[in-house]
Formats: sequence, structure tokens, C-alpha cells
Amino acid sequence: MKCPKCRFENPDNTRFCGHCGSPFPGAIHISPSPTETFEPPDEELAIGSTFAGRYQIIEELGRGGMGRVYKVQDTEVQETIALKILRTEIASSQRTIQRFRNELKLARKISHKNVCRMYDLNKEEKSYYITMEHVPGENLKSMIQMMGHMSVGKTIFIAKQVCEGLIEAHKLGVIHRDLKPSNIMIDKEGNAHIMDFGIARSIESEDITRTEARVGTPKYMSPEQMIGGETDRRSDIYSFGIPLYEL
Repeated sequence: MKCPKCRFENPDNTRFCGHCGSPFPGAIHISPSPTETFEPPDEELAIGSTFAGRYQIIEELGRGGMGRVYKVQDTEVQETIALKILRTEIASSQRTIQRFRNELKLARKISHKNVCRMYDLNKEEKSYYITMEHVPGENLKSMIQMMGHMSVGKTIFIAKQVCEGLIEAHKLGVIHRDLKPSNIMIDKEGNAHIMDFGIARSIESEDITRTEARVGTPKYMSPEQMIGGETDRRSDIYSFGIPLYEL
């Protein structure tokens, strides 16, 4: 089934285009839920367009609980980076935005070959966005789905790199809190890169999430995180044990 808007070929009986999200004629209307991913205007993030006056959109890399991620060309410095547009539910809370600013200051201190570099948090009109290093490759979740279980040698090779990245972050007092296969990128040389330290939290900072929604993915949460308790480096170690088992 070809999308009437972007001409993308979709499977039959699809209600929405898998590329641009446009509904097909006759699609059942579903009211947007409070947790629906924020979608800025199509013309603003169309392939080849420019966002915030400097980021040329190359392709959409994915979407998740925080928002959409795009591969972009930073025309100011002529560099390919990743850009994450935060969901409106996240961006509408000034307290949450301030937390991101504080956490980004911590995440930017992590300089390690196995950790994706975080750059900045900015605002364009009503949209907040985070810029970060772009790592070409596949995330570990996709690799496991495609390849199944990996050899012991390959598993140890990946695990050692992830642990080395975590050691560096933990030395700086930063924990990830959402370590899972989709947040671990494997580049073309087979090296691992931990992604998304934008929701990391300083172990030493004041706990400001006790009355807010928990951060993380239930399948990979440590027990203390699941019940809303205090988390530290051991929480990341526990969470990484689950992808290690899946490998």
C-alpha cells in the first residue's frame, strides 16, 4: 500500500504510513493519548529541511519515550550529529527542563570511547531538543533480533566495553538509569557505545524524582528502581545483567 503523502510502500491493511505516520483513507480515528509521541509539523522535519536554522534533516533514526531522534547535518560546523526532539509532555514542565540542564552538565563530563557524547539542550519556538554524537551502526536490540544469541567471545567483547564506559561515568558520579539493548549502539567496527545519558542523574545530587514518574524501562529496572527507591551505580550493574543474559 503506497502512502498518498510520501509515496512510501507499506504492507497491506496498514492504517498509518510506517515512514511519515500519515493515516490512510478509511483509517479509524484514534484520539491522541496523553503519552503520544510529540510530532512537530511535517514541513519542519521533512528530509532535507533545516531545523533551528542550522540542522539539516537527513533521516529519522527512531522514537521512544522521550521523543524522536534524527540524524542531521550541523551546517554551522559541517558535522553529522544526532538530534532528539523532546515530547511536549516533557518539554512543558520547566522543572523537568531544568533537571535535564543539570543532568546534561554531568553527562557532558563523560569523555570515553564507549560513551556517546552529549552536546547541548536548546529550544526552538516551543520545541526543546538535545544534540549528541551520532554513532553509525545498529543498536544491540536490533542485533539480537537479527542474529539471536551471540558467541561467548563476542558477548565478552561487547560487555567489557559497556562496563568500561559505565566505570568512567560512575567515577564522575553519574548513573544511567535506563540501560537496555536499544541504548547500546554497536558501530561498524563492532565497538559498543552507551547512548542516552541525558536522563542520567548524579548520585550525589538531591533526589527530585520522589514525587514524579519513575525513569527507566520496567523490563530492565533494578528492584530498587522499580519500587521508586534510591538508585546508585549498582542499579546500572543490575540492569546491564539483563542484556548480558539476552546476548
